[in-house]
Amino acid sequence: MKRSDTLASRKSKSQPPRPKPIFFRLMAYIKPYSFWVLLTIVTSLMAAGVDIGMGKLIEQMVDSSSDKLLFSAGFIGIMALIGVISKYLIKYASTRFSAYALRDLRNAVANHLENLPVSTVEKQQSGDLVSRLTNDTTVLQNFFIHHFANLFYMPVVFVSALTILLLTSWKLILFSLTLLPVGIAVTAILSRPISKYSEQLQEQLGSANAVTQDMIGGISMVKAFNRQDTLFAKYSKVMQQVLSKSLLLEKRRALMSPISILLLSTPLIFMVVIGGYLIEKGELTSGNIIIFLYMFSFVLQPISMIPVLSAQVQEVTGAARRLFDVLDMSVEQDILSFQDVDLNAAPIEFENVTFSYDGQTNVLNGLSFWLQNQQTIALVGSSGCGKSTLFKLLCGFYELSPGGGTIKVLGRPLNEWNLKQLRSQISLVSQDTHLFPGSIAENIGFGNLHATRDDIVRVAKEANAHDFIMQQPEGYETVIGERGSLSGGQKQRIAIARALLKDAPILLLDEPTSALDTHSEAIVQEAIERVMKDRAVLVISHRLTTIDKADCVIFMSDGKIVECNTHEQLIRSNGPYKKLYFKQFVLQDGTASADREGA
Repeated sequence: MKRSDTLASRKSKSQPPRPKPIFFRLMAYIKPYSFWVLLTIVTSLMAAGVDIGMGKLIEQMVDSSSDKLLFSAGFIGIMALIGVISKYLIKYASTRFSAYALRDLRNAVANHLENLPVSTVEKQQSGDLVSRLTNDTTVLQNFFIHHFANLFYMPVVFVSALTILLLTSWKLILFSLTLLPVGIAVTAILSRPISKYSEQLQEQLGSANAVTQDMIGGISMVKAFNRQDTLFAKYSKVMQQVLSKSLLLEKRRALMSPISILLLSTPLIFMVVIGGYLIEKGELTSGNIIIFLYMFSFVLQPISMIPVLSAQVQEVTGAARRLFDVLDMSVEQDILSFQDVDLNAAPIEFENVTFSYDGQTNVLNGLSFWLQNQQTIALVGSSGCGKSTLFKLLCGFYELSPGGGTIKVLGRPLNEWNLKQLRSQISLVSQDTHLFPGSIAENIGFGNLHATRDDIVRVAKEANAHDFIMQQPEGYETVIGERGSLSGGQKQRIAIARALLKDAPILLLDEPTSALDTHSEAIVQEAIERVMKDRAVLVISHRLTTIDKADCVIFMSDGKIVECNTHEQLIRSNGPYKKLYFKQFVLQDGTASADREGA
């Protein structure tokens, strides 16, 4: 295959194969635990055999002579013990295979989420994705533990009991089950919407999780702006929708409960009336009546369980569909293998790049520039001019459309890179530093999982982070939590240490000091200068302390490069950068007079 064909296949969205039915897709995760599934089925059949066999033994005991009663009772006791063991094994085996199978399904969904393009994940509600991994999988697990065995047990006891009853008195069973077809038809009609209601309920629970996550994650902003009532109102509205969907579902389930009772009670009435008549005529014996009463419950039980099982199957179908919807999302296409990297090539090249998120409004318009080895370029411009989009494209989070120009990293076009290899060449320090739940050492070590403790301490010192880390209660082992209890400057220094540990040749800095006070900025800036040494650096900044260290400043507007030169030259050129500089940077850094003299 030619390289052009390979690249085309990577970019083209091939028609996905038609998905298999939900049941067969679920079975793919259960198949590796076939032994426990088989044990569940076998013990279900054993339990059915025991329950049916007990009826025949009771009949024989009633009709047998008194000297055989003790023997019959002992045999019944042995059968009962086998039944207890069988039902224990049913529960244990079904719990075991369902736990393992759903662990694998959760792992598959979580792994798939990790491999989704950033562009896809950004369109989803994180709370809803979490709900799919928790609520929806719980629905599946409950079904496999409590109802899966009944799919095998119920048909066997039904057919066996019905056969025995037909052989005992076909007249009595025929009259007793007159309303059976009507009940089955009504059940089928009533259970039909349950799958839709269940799926809608899970979606609303996902939305509720998303709102809850916003409330917790943004608690500081919520309180700072006194928006507790607003967020609570939003949560209450979603929970009202959850309540409405829950009531819809429960109304349908509740409606099916009387039907189960009707199916259970009506045949008994027929049996009492007609059975008495047949006894008077001498067509039935006492033993026949006893086995009829015993076996008839095994005919009615499966029938009465039809609404419950039907509802459960519909609910499971809805939950499974939501999980497989995630698995059907297209992951990042990366069929290219790792290749040799030319570290002497130009780190970054943009050639006439045009990009749009929605296919209508361009964020970048014919952008071209080059970043050389050990060079620093600062990107400057108003919000929305396309600066952050450059970073997303460089990291492979979004793809250029055909005809959208070319982006090269280390001399190779982006579409010729293995994405993991591409990202291994780039370190990113963001304005909004994300710290993972865990220790400080683990957060720094995220930059290189093979790093030693000495490596972590070394980069922490280079990032001016070692001193404040040692002041923490447990030093490097201090757990800082999801949002952390550190200041903005301390978080940034951990992020810089993480980037240092990765030791990539290209460094992307996304406004790393914009949210810091003067003292913290000075400390972080000193650390940044160490990180920038001997690297190709692309930095987005609104702070003069970063810009005046750059070899070149690119002023952007509406996705285009308006000016490109050193800070001093741009000040002298009396262009839009100078206007922005005196409007924003000078007021911010208090250096107006000095720079006016330099201009």
